[in-house]
Amino acid sequence: PARLARLPLARVKALVKADPDVTLASQEAVFVLARATELFVETIAKDAYVYAQQGKRKTLQRKDLDNAIEAIDEFAFLE
Repeated sequence: PARLARLPLARVKALVKADPDVTLASQEAVFVLARATELFVETIAKDAYVYAQQGKRKTLQRKDLDNAIEAIDEFAFLE
């Protein structure tokens, strides 16, 4: 059976616990954070790939991510 989350949940939980403001993190919360991270990375990678294709490349570069962040309003918090 396929895993529901591709990121290692133990690593995500360790990152969550590294925040001094977090005292407890349920398995469900860790799973939701992992899944949301996966969806975010997938979305930004797809949008950046459009810019790589415009440059006639198949490999993403930092400038492709920068272009996606600048052009798409949902990524404005990354600027």
